[in-house]
Amino acid sequence: MMFLPLIRLFTFLTFLTLFLTGFFTSSRLNAEETFFRVRNGIPNSQYFLKQNQTGNQYLFFIGSDLLNGDGLSNPNERWSSQLTRCLNEFFPDSRIIETRHPQPGGSWFAQYRTSGGQAVFGEVICSGHLAILELAVGDQGIDQIHAQRQIEGLIRQINQYRATHSVIVIYSLTPELFAAYQAGKEPEYVVWSERIMEHYGIPSLNLAKFISQKIMTGKISAEEFSKDGIHPTDAGQKLCGEAIREFTTALIEEFPTPENPVRIKLPEPLFPETNANGRIVAYELTQFSDGWRSGIESPIKPFRHLLVTEKAAETLTLQFTGTDVGLIDVSGPDSMDLEYSLDGGVWKKVPADRTNGNFTLRAIPFEEMLENREHTLILRTIGNGTARIGGILINGTIPDIYAGKTPLEKIDAIYARMKPVTCELTPDRFKYLPKTMERLRNGNSLRMVLLGDSIVGNTSSSQFELLLERKYPKCDIEKIASLRSSTGCGWYQHENRVQSYVIDKKPDFLIIGGISNGQDPESVRSVIRQVRAQLPKLEILFITPVFGAMRDDHIAHWSFIPAEGSFRAGMKKVCEEEKCAYFDMTAPWWKYISESGKTYGWFMGDAVHANARGCQIIGRLLELYFDSDK
Repeated sequence: MMFLPLIRLFTFLTFLTLFLTGFFTSSRLNAEETFFRVRNGIPNSQYFLKQNQTGNQYLFFIGSDLLNGDGLSNPNERWSSQLTRCLNEFFPDSRIIETRHPQPGGSWFAQYRTSGGQAVFGEVICSGHLAILELAVGDQGIDQIHAQRQIEGLIRQINQYRATHSVIVIYSLTPELFAAYQAGKEPEYVVWSERIMEHYGIPSLNLAKFISQKIMTGKISAEEFSKDGIHPTDAGQKLCGEAIREFTTALIEEFPTPENPVRIKLPEPLFPETNANGRIVAYELTQFSDGWRSGIESPIKPFRHLLVTEKAAETLTLQFTGTDVGLIDVSGPDSMDLEYSLDGGVWKKVPADRTNGNFTLRAIPFEEMLENREHTLILRTIGNGTARIGGILINGTIPDIYAGKTPLEKIDAIYARMKPVTCELTPDRFKYLPKTMERLRNGNSLRMVLLGDSIVGNTSSSQFELLLERKYPKCDIEKIASLRSSTGCGWYQHENRVQSYVIDKKPDFLIIGGISNGQDPESVRSVIRQVRAQLPKLEILFITPVFGAMRDDHIAHWSFIPAEGSFRAGMKKVCEEEKCAYFDMTAPWWKYISESGKTYGWFMGDAVHANARGCQIIGRLLELYFDSDK
């Protein structure tokens, strides 16, 4: 209940009591009133569903714990799954992935979770193509003016991340909304929220109105629909499904599926004070005192790592320009009290939340609707216990710590804060790369193509070519990343795909890698042979897998020396037989992470991919590999 002040809690309990006792009994709504608005529809999503391209099948549901299906005999009958199934009926070939992000705090916390890529969570909530927002439950009792800015800011953030993104808003039933409908009024929350949706052309489904009509016309009783006024029973969920199906059908039938997605141009903000810069600032972008320990494993998800201390009087400082500031951390039975000061003002206590005895995510506001100018926040530990910080919530911007640096200076600055990377190298590793090494040492240029998946994208993002150019200043390196998400040689080997992904790019040198080769050395051999059939003298380097999920074979069964029968061992054999260079990057990469003193998440951008630190492990290993003095 940390998101609800006492007055909100009182309001909620009052309406809940009225709801469950059947106080509101007379029907004062026209049962024929529409309960949804199609507006501009979701034609872009229809396009992506029809195309069914990798990475574009995701539906992102953001909302309350209704997304869990709590209280249902079959949680898979939750409304989010019903909406997914309805869309699948229209696009049966689409591999739709329902991604749910239940959270406390309604639109207040949603605006922080939806910015483009979270250093704290490593998730980009609004990738895919369709965001479905269910915020009414979390917004109960919220300050109306602040909520207006939050919801509009959230809508704008989603578009700023991806201009072809579609959005749907759903109003779930709450005691507050039911009370207004029972009194014959449109709830104020819905009125101004609908103004926002109309302004941006966003479809909305008002389940609160639909269910209220059913209750007040005797189709179902309040208690039959829900035992607590919010979470539907099986019968209540079935009724929600009827509304969802009608709404989804109208959405799809209203607009034809376009031939191409259209970028959505945002109108001017409806509310001039709206700030669309909500974000979670990772703690490593703040200044913190020496008594903190960074990169510590979190006892709960979604945090991948935390800033931790057991010492009092340790501080964390952040300068920002913006209108709102708060904290996201982990609460637990041993939590420590905190206090904060804004702009040199009085210290305000943030009591530890030890109430339930479990570790939980805590997100709390400090100050809201500030003057949009530069502020300084200082957070300080007090008393005994353990503080576990995930990040600072701000609606605004922070200074770029790399401003003014060249790309090479930036990656050097990132690496300077890491332990040095080391690697055991074989002296004959250039046996199959004589022309490549000659170009690096004495040539004018090297056109390098990287083939693989998004992990090879991480390899490219390491900007290792800048490190090689520093080592070999005579050579101008052109790097071309030829990638497809979640794709390895098992796909590239078919239908002459090597033509467009490799041959047409006219490489002087080819690097193949990634984690998507299906543990199948022979598919890699096939690609090598197809390339060599057209470019017989092309030199090729294969690098073994790095990063990925903990369950992936190269991590779950890691050994420094490749185990007999493993993919790494198989690829070493293939490379020798095909006269390609081979770099077992898996061995020194995981050894480095294991001995770093940091949890794996410290190096991760999400559950699979590297962040900037992780990319530097890759880049520095390649720098070492190509260093002819080593």
